[in-house]
Amino acid sequence: MKKRVVSCFLMVCVLLSVCLPSAGALDVRAASYFVMDAQTGEELLSDDADVARVPASMTKVMTAYIIYQELEKGTLTMDTPVLISHNVAVKSRDSNYPMAVPLTEGATYTVETLLNLIMIPSASASCIAMAEHISGTEAAFVQRMNATARELGVTATYYNCHGAQPNYVTARSQAKLTKRFIDDYPAILDITSKSGYSFNGRYYNNTNHLLNTMGPYEGLDGFKTGTISAAGYCVTTTAERNGRRVISVVLKSTSDAQRFRDSRQLLDYGFAEIARRDAARASTVIQLTDTPASVRPYEPFQVSAQLTGFSNAYVAKAQWYVNGTAVSGFGNSYFQAQPNKVSTLDTTLYDMSRDTVDVSFILTMFDGTEKRADLSIPVEQQPLEYQGSLNIRSAQVYPGKELTVTADLSGANDIASVSLPARWQWDGQDITGAVNPAFQITNDQAHSTYTLRIPADAQPGQHEIRFVVGDESLTGVVPCVLSAVVEVVAPEPQVEEVPDTDSEPTSEDNESVPPTETPEE
Repeated sequence: MKKRVVSCFLMVCVLLSVCLPSAGALDVRAASYFVMDAQTGEELLSDDADVARVPASMTKVMTAYIIYQELEKGTLTMDTPVLISHNVAVKSRDSNYPMAVPLTEGATYTVETLLNLIMIPSASASCIAMAEHISGTEAAFVQRMNATARELGVTATYYNCHGAQPNYVTARSQAKLTKRFIDDYPAILDITSKSGYSFNGRYYNNTNHLLNTMGPYEGLDGFKTGTISAAGYCVTTTAERNGRRVISVVLKSTSDAQRFRDSRQLLDYGFAEIARRDAARASTVIQLTDTPASVRPYEPFQVSAQLTGFSNAYVAKAQWYVNGTAVSGFGNSYFQAQPNKVSTLDTTLYDMSRDTVDVSFILTMFDGTEKRADLSIPVEQQPLEYQGSLNIRSAQVYPGKELTVTADLSGANDIASVSLPARWQWDGQDITGAVNPAFQITNDQAHSTYTLRIPADAQPGQHEIRFVVGDESLTGVVPCVLSAVVEVVAPEPQVEEVPDTDSEPTSEDNESVPPTETPEE
């Protein structure tokens, strides 16, 4: 039954692909646009999406996001009264601050009321009222907007909180911010989906005309428009169908009507592309290839996974596992799955406690479903073993002097390269700075040299210097210990003789002086 359902799903996708829009058939007039799969965050279509442009009142998305941050923290509630300053009251009647929705100086309005005015008729002065309430001044609030953009990874520069004068953002980043807003605070859609809002006896249409005057778009539930001369005509829209959501951003389109025509086309394309990619997710097959016949502990090995069975690229989470544990550095939360793509695991097994090593490659889709391939490879139960020697067996040295010791290591393990923990020790204790957790042994040969400085206050007597490879706690390695005896020798005291010039020479002194020869006559 399950196979029949999948087959029917794929057949429907193939039939739909005949009439679904292609990128080449679009007639989008916007200078920049970006279409996003809201569940996966992947790009579905774009053009000049990383060029910073003026978003006009789409600036209000960041302002509203910060308001919701305060609601989440509890510093605000929807019923919190906000006092209207003289500054806000004046600007609420100034046509230079669209939309001019009059607010009364000294009056209070709830956060809920101001949020509706911000997101539906795009009331700029309502943004300033909230900015003053949250941060004291609009300038301080704008600093927070820019800091929040950096925290969210949004490429934007804000100079005001409303967009009546230029700010700058990329189409990609505006989509990213919108996705984050919906993910973090989905209740915003209860506001942005409204076709209009009544305030002080007047009804204000939502500036997103796909919700009212231009006819409904199936599944549309927001998000925000923007228009000033420096920006042209901008709009961010989002719609949901059958549990799948598309976000579209249009920057600098040519007219009010055209931005919505652009957006409608881009949303249509987005849903069509999602259908193609979801079909690819459903039909993906993973095959593990280039697998070794067996695995030796401490010897690097590779396993590859090849993706087949689909034609459209998509994004998923990918992760390699060994014995049920995720392999660090071999996972990608935004893996670009493409037909015939190969992912390769390059790792080393350090555990001989199992007869097999279990390797898995798992793709996790946005909805939690998985595509995976598993493999068990026999483990060779042959521990590594090395022999060697130091360049000395024993040595005598004075305190304060240096002694250079060299360790030569060899084996018959037939491994091209292996990394093992190794350390130099003095009297059984690791020497600080002389411990290597990944000592490299190449073609069963290795060398290590250490220059030992005997402390000036070292006690005379016998000591031991050791070079140790491996560890008792490791499976699959027989520890190799090379040692030598070092005898610290106290130097003989040197007594300096001082002659006594005031005393008569003794007989002993005379004996030490050669006799004077008497010349012959």
